[in-house]
Amino acid sequence: MATKERWTELFEDVVGRKPTPQEFMAGKKADFSPKEIRRIAGLESIDGVITSAQAVSQDSDVTQKAFVSDLADQDFSKTTAGQEKEPSQSVERMSETGIHQSNLSEQDDLDKLQKDAWISAFQKYVGRQPRPEEFLIGKAAGFDLTSVNQFLNSSPKPVKPPMATWKKFLIAFATLAVLALISMIVYGSHYYSRDAVANRYLAVAGKNFKQQLTYEVWADNKKAIKDSDLKYTNPSKVFSNTSKSDLMKGSNMVQVGREYLLFPKWKVAIQPVSAKVSTNTKDLKISINDVNFSTSDSDRYSSTLKRLYPGTYDFVAAGKVKGQTLEVSSEKKLKPDHSSNSLTIALNVKYLSFTVNSNLTDGDVYVGSKKIGSMKNGQYSASKLAVTDSASVYVQKKFSDGTSVKSDTTSIEDISDGDSLNLDADGILERDTADDLMTAAYSKMEDYAADNTTPDDLTDIFQGGTDNSMYKDLKDMIDTNTINAKVRKADSVTFSDVDVTSVTQTSAKSYTVNFTVVCDFYYAYDSDHESSGDIKDKVSWSAKVDYNDGQSADSSSDNDDYDDDSSYEDYADYIITGKNGNSTNISREDTVK
Repeated sequence: MATKERWTELFEDVVGRKPTPQEFMAGKKADFSPKEIRRIAGLESIDGVITSAQAVSQDSDVTQKAFVSDLADQDFSKTTAGQEKEPSQSVERMSETGIHQSNLSEQDDLDKLQKDAWISAFQKYVGRQPRPEEFLIGKAAGFDLTSVNQFLNSSPKPVKPPMATWKKFLIAFATLAVLALISMIVYGSHYYSRDAVANRYLAVAGKNFKQQLTYEVWADNKKAIKDSDLKYTNPSKVFSNTSKSDLMKGSNMVQVGREYLLFPKWKVAIQPVSAKVSTNTKDLKISINDVNFSTSDSDRYSSTLKRLYPGTYDFVAAGKVKGQTLEVSSEKKLKPDHSSNSLTIALNVKYLSFTVNSNLTDGDVYVGSKKIGSMKNGQYSASKLAVTDSASVYVQKKFSDGTSVKSDTTSIEDISDGDSLNLDADGILERDTADDLMTAAYSKMEDYAADNTTPDDLTDIFQGGTDNSMYKDLKDMIDTNTINAKVRKADSVTFSDVDVTSVTQTSAKSYTVNFTVVCDFYYAYDSDHESSGDIKDKVSWSAKVDYNDGQSADSSSDNDDYDDDSSYEDYADYIITGKNGNSTNISREDTVK
């Protein structure tokens, strides 16, 4: 048994508070037995013992407050009265009483209660069960609750539970997304750079107009070029920036926004052009690049076209005037000139008669972009032709290989009624020049026949020198009648009467020259044959000749053989490229007797 004062102290130590009057009366009825403290306080028990886990999990606010008050606020060393009081002193006082000496079971219960209180405090403040060595340290301290303090900082941090799979997946996905974003930024910074866009533009410019437009905007408003802006545009006749150095200058490329909100959007800036179309004749249907534009409604008609794509435009006005069908045209290259004035295309009608002479003997005659007739023997006559002041007259010849030759041009406004125009083209091989070239070729062959050695400056006349097909045939013909003759060798070979019969132009720089020549084989008196004389064969030949842009003249400029030959300057720009078929004998004169 315990005294009521000692029982009250034990109650406060175990339960953490003073007993209520009802609990004190219940203790009195139980003769103040320490075993009955937990039952009277309402604490559940298992086999008469409350575990440390149960003590920590109690929902009683009173129990929780007692632990906080004792272990935190009082730092495990003071009572509510402020006097020094060790929890283990209650055990010592119990041992001093006769009750504890006479009743060992009550002492065991008291030790059990102090042990459980110490374990509960350890779990609560350290956060885990005490290790065996820690339990022994607490036991050596008499399960003094203040001894728990030494384990607060030395306790290892609780092991974190393994990360959930979905969290791992989320982290991996976020990492990949960040890497992908960084890669996209690096790639996009290069792909959408001004330099890279310029390269992609140049790859299609002038080759695919539709793709070219995807890289372009109007320079004045930075808006996309729409199909409606290209109504009169011929894609095959547009102008475009084809030089990267030009694109990278100034404002030839502009930024028109951003790609994916990150990268600058570069476009090629196209400066629009404008043109003013006018005519002095009513009721003419006006078309631009074969697309109907309008009909003139007066003799002072004019209309301005704005926002045209830079390029070549063919302006045509057609109709009937006083019963005569007429068509006037003017082809103009419209390029940006950064001025506010529009180019005026005057489709004014006037009537002219004139004659055209040209070395393009069978070429076609054009006024503006329209063919008005063909040359015959180098001449064409136009009578009362309806023309426009802004047009030009020229002669052009087109060839089957796609090449063409164009003569000089003369503006209509510079032509008076009845004028005669000389519109020659450069590099046209005329008959007399061709005759001089063939004569020079046979002169080289006479040099070969004299000593059977390759003539000097052979490549000035025969392209490829000794590999030229015409030279080979002429050399074989000489050798057959001289050094390789089977019956009788000619003592000399000469050529005369070279006569060009026709010159036909086959391309811009190529010609076929047909001619005849007399080959004279002389046989001196021979005792074996007891005869002498000449065999003269008149031969028909056809040669291929190219306009050589003065290269032959340059290569022979230091050749003294041509210093006094004024005719050389005429044929120096031409060269024989080969034969055009085999030679044919026309006639033979034989005086060998």
